Amino acid sequence: MLGAFINNSYESLERPKILIPVPLHWISQVRRGFNQSHTIAQRLSLLLDNSLVRTDILYRSRFSKPQHLQGKKDRLRNMADALEVKNSSPVAGMRLALIDDVVTTGATARAATSSLLKAGAQSVDIWCIARTGWHIEAA
Repeated sequence: MLGAFINNSYESLERPKILIPVPLHWISQVRRGFNQSHTIAQRLSLLLDNSLVRTDILYRSRFSKPQHLQGKKDRLRNMADALEVKNSSPVAGMRLALIDDVVTTGATARAATSSLLKAGAQSVDIWCIARTGWHIEAA
């Protein structure tokens, strides 16, 4: 459904061709055994012509508690400067799509987008399976 929605949404616009899954910290990746954003990006690349999944551009530079266990203020604080670009050459001047499973506060998307734009990306579109509201009071 996401692939069809994206194709329809970009009908008259240039769609980003480079798909960047939100990276997990390597400790989280080992514990979980997979990266759900990478799985989504791989599926989308099969549905969207001329799409390329790149996992060598963005990385999570520090480990923190899982976002779903934190309040809004902590999410925003923990994500500040937590995602960094390690390979800026394919980013310069490009339209990118950042792939995530769920966007809640937008802290992860904001941090990743900031790093990608600083590295020279022309634009970053956020593609996710779900967008939630924020219903838990921050302490």
